[in-house]
Amino acid sequence: MAGRSVSPGAALLRSSRMFSMPAPIPAPPSDYSSATKHYSPTATINYPTHLTVTTTSSSRINGDWGFKRPFPLKTTTNTTYPLIRVRQVDSTEHVTDFQSASDHTITLQKYQELNLPISVPPPAGSRNLTSVFEESGDVTALNAEQKAELSNKRWKFTGPWLAGMTDGDFNRFIEKEVRGKRSEFRAFLRENLAAEMTADQAQKARESGEFGESAEPPTVSARDITDEDFMVYLRELRQDRMALYALVGRFLDLAPVDLNTSLRFLGNLAPNQPRDIERASPYGATGPPITHPSAGLSYLRTRNFQENHAIYGPQKHHPPVKARILKPIHFATGSFRPSIGIAGFVAGPPIDDTMFNSLKGKYPSKFTKALHDIELEERGGSKLYVQPTMATVDSSGRIRIQIDEANSQSEVVQKEMVGEASVFDQVLKEMKTPETPRKERSPGFSLPMGNRRHGQRRDGNARNYGL
Repeated sequence: MAGRSVSPGAALLRSSRMFSMPAPIPAPPSDYSSATKHYSPTATINYPTHLTVTTTSSSRINGDWGFKRPFPLKTTTNTTYPLIRVRQVDSTEHVTDFQSASDHTITLQKYQELNLPISVPPPAGSRNLTSVFEESGDVTALNAEQKAELSNKRWKFTGPWLAGMTDGDFNRFIEKEVRGKRSEFRAFLRENLAAEMTADQAQKARESGEFGESAEPPTVSARDITDEDFMVYLRELRQDRMALYALVGRFLDLAPVDLNTSLRFLGNLAPNQPRDIERASPYGATGPPITHPSAGLSYLRTRNFQENHAIYGPQKHHPPVKARILKPIHFATGSFRPSIGIAGFVAGPPIDDTMFNSLKGKYPSKFTKALHDIELEERGGSKLYVQPTMATVDSSGRIRIQIDEANSQSEVVQKEMVGEASVFDQVLKEMKTPETPRKERSPGFSLPMGNRRHGQRRDGNARNYGL
């Protein structure tokens, strides 16, 4: 049965963003190794797929969320925050399918409180952070020449990332996308050969002095290339796998792979063929992100700003964040690195020689106990203060946060802010010196004025009043 017709104005309002919800985005790809692992069915997925809807407190009591029917109060008022995600507005049973959306929404608020920008994944062993909003890499409107020039910096590609595809996906990609473009690829190779021949002729002419600086030899076009020259060029490409892969990547706009992987599997460089090996792509090892590298979490470009305390003034370090020990270090079970939760994410501790990877007894006992033992008597488990340093988004949409040690003074100031400690008590603790026993003096004994040291007191009398 056909639906009831509406006026053009009503149809326009229904399709507008003010009166309609956006379509849900695809769910994150599943982990193929999860078949042999145990995962909770209620675990939070990598990123949200539906729009979060909220309402005011007065409307929430009446079940009014802005839809055609009120929502049940027993379900919507049982949560702390009025946040839901609607899976289906009208089901076959004429009810609205919804569930709580506090998991992703509260996680977003907690992350924004960190004031931590999203960075481009740095090379291994490097601490130089680059914002994802830099103009060199955050460009999407590019022509063919700019795409080839910025292939190792940009994040958006038309083609897939071959290193992350399964055998079945790769075979389907070859059948549907690649096999029918053989003639187009040959035309692309002819254009590339013509450009190389033009550049070689110009270089030889400049070296021989046949043409001046202003004059250039005639340009070679693709029509001027004979079939014999083209076949020789194809044979040379089959022997030079790196050059062939670069041309295939430019033609299909493929995401680059890791440089070490390409050197290992594509073979050595061809003899007498110089190649300019540029810096590897930051997304070559793990793949480019499926959305913008910031994922909409933060729009900060840098963290180079100073925190200003109301009493102690500008602070040298950012305030540390209290983290939870999810999995302590346990050498018997092979757990050599702790799992630390911060702002709703599982952070990765540094692999350097820090207190996160230390043995017992090297660092203060309280910190060591939190990393190596499960404190069952403490509510919520073991906690400690850490300093977040970097956050990146991987190809599956997960947020990777790196943490480091927290500065001791910043930790005391932050504890005072939340009422866990006092800076004055810490100062007194550091200034406290061990007491030494005083010598017993005989009655009536006193030093002359010239032998008295500064700060040494004398029994008072009627003349000095104890001063």
